[in-house]
Amino acid sequence: MKVAAHLRPLGVRGSQPFDSLTNIKVRHLGEALDAEFSTRSIPVKDSDLVITAGFQITKANADAMRRGIPILVLENPVWHEGNKCDTYTWAYNGLHGGGFVPDATNCAPRFHPPLQPWKDWESGDITIFGQMPTDKAIRGHDLPAWIRQAQSVLPDAIFREHPMCVPSKHWADMESFEDCLARTSLAVTFTSTAGSETVIAGIPTIACHEGSLAYPVCSHSLSDAPVAPCRAEWIHSLSWRHQYVGEAATTEFILSGYDEALALAQAGQYDNMSNGREQGPSYVTD
Repeated sequence: MKVAAHLRPLGVRGSQPFDSLTNIKVRHLGEALDAEFSTRSIPVKDSDLVITAGFQITKANADAMRRGIPILVLENPVWHEGNKCDTYTWAYNGLHGGGFVPDATNCAPRFHPPLQPWKDWESGDITIFGQMPTDKAIRGHDLPAWIRQAQSVLPDAIFREHPMCVPSKHWADMESFEDCLARTSLAVTFTSTAGSETVIAGIPTIACHEGSLAYPVCSHSLSDAPVAPCRAEWIHSLSWRHQYVGEAATTEFILSGYDEALALAQAGQYDNMSNGREQGPSYVTD
């Protein structure tokens, strides 16, 4: 199998070149799979599998989609060890819940945060978690409209803005994420990784889009009372999505899903990387 790993090009800060932190992840998995390295704008000829960080149609990803081969999409983790940039999640042909991963049921246990006791959803506050409006995980949906709908259905809910949407001068005044989780007994999310964090914290959670990693253990309707899910199998599977650059990649498990990922790719079943628009060549970026 010929594996291609596509890096972001070096940037320039002032007069000094700098490397993208996402390239750490691509190099880690690419080296483990003996990949041929290139930039995202130069597809590797005749590759059977493409590794990329981030969720967008680069020239390399567009080439993979035209040829119907799998794309391993590396993205931000739910939890991390040490520096957050040293941990990532992966999925075939899509982002988080929109991607495919093989069944980990019979795999050995891996590290994950302990699951906290499940809360009574009526015992505390309802919190609606915002996201960056430019987040590709939103997949082109109208996030402000979704927030307004959530606030209309749940008028007593508290809206928590994504920190990157708040001017940095106000960060010191923001409630900490830990304090927010402590007071929250019902979390409302779209596709934010906060949904997985709230589930781990024992908070009944509504995830309104299947792209959420927490979707399998969440309620999906704003008007339905959430029920207590079985989280053990979910977090075990999620632990096998996580990779740590200081450790050997779980290549055998990753490649165990290749054949099914290839069948999905050949059927054109890729997650939408174009913010909900048609995934045509006009949306290719470098």
